[in-house]
Amino acid sequence: MCANEIIVMIKDIIIAIAAATTAIVAYKGLEKWQKELKGKANFETAKSLISATYKLRDEMRFCRSPFIPSSEFPEDYNPLKKGTGEDKGKVYAHIYGKRWEHVAEAIQEFDVHTLEAEALWGTEIREKTNQLRQCTRNLSSSIQAFIENEYSDGEHFKDKTFRNKIRNDIYLMKEDKNPLSIKINTAIKTIESEIRPHLDNS
Repeated sequence: MCANEIIVMIKDIIIAIAAATTAIVAYKGLEKWQKELKGKANFETAKSLISATYKLRDEMRFCRSPFIPSSEFPEDYNPLKKGTGEDKGKVYAHIYGKRWEHVAEAIQEFDVHTLEAEALWGTEIREKTNQLRQCTRNLSSSIQAFIENEYSDGEHFKDKTFRNKIRNDIYLMKEDKNPLSIKINTAIKTIESEIRPHLDNS
């Protein structure tokens, strides 16, 4: 083998080594980039879901406020007039209908971010968020029962246990002892425990 052939062979080997090194570096760079993208996606999804969770919590809290300012009553409402059951039903349907609009918007946002999280992390997060969604369904049912009782002029609340259960749901009093509030706070802590690692690791 002559000197020229040796030089060509060495050159080919060097080119092959350089190409292999470039490929390895490119692969490592791509792998790192993919991890960074995934980490960013996890962080953004976690941040959006936790924000939506807190927004839903706050809207539910406002909806359950026992204090009703005059601005929430219908324009033609006269507090001095003793109305019929139907009159009272219409008044509370108006008040809680307006309050629920904000809750419904928060639910919609919460559901959207839950879907995004489920797409990234699997169905386990859906199981966690379903606990809070069940609380919204409970509240909605209790509000409906309360309004129907007003329409019936108190006929539906003759059962004291049922009456107290509904009032505990729709009136936010003594949050640390309120059954629905405890369920809401427990559901939120469950979601937080699932989301925190995605926020901390990004």
